[in-house]
Amino acid sequence: MLDVHREVLPNGFLLILSPDTTSPNEVKLARALHRACRSDKGAILIDLSLVDSLSEDVIDLLLAYAFMLHAQDRRLILCHVPQPAQHHFLFLDAASQPLLVPSLLDAMQEIDFAGDQNHSPRTGNSRAAY
Repeated sequence: MLDVHREVLPNGFLLILSPDTTSPNEVKLARALHRACRSDKGAILIDLSLVDSLSEDVIDLLLAYAFMLHAQDRRLILCHVPQPAQHHFLFLDAASQPLLVPSLLDAMQEIDFAGDQNHSPRTGNSRAAY
């Protein structure tokens, strides 16, 4: 039902989902998420802009990975979530909820911001002495 394209980014791992009529289940997505989780990237971004709807199996899989990544201090970021599926990802506890953003650009800004915070040197007191 879904095809998955993968791209390694400097601060994350991007998965782009697209419809696939030759595959009867979400095995490709499960494998792609498993591989992405094995990377050392702090975030996994999933672009859903090519998908009109999400099956219950896909939603459950995404929620499970959001929970697992949160436990590892990592993030699952979903962009372009189809309107009919958005309510499945809202109003969950913080440990179970993936970050929903409207666009891939917003997702990239999220991981760039998180990457900058993780790699910035700790300077202590930044006030100048007069």
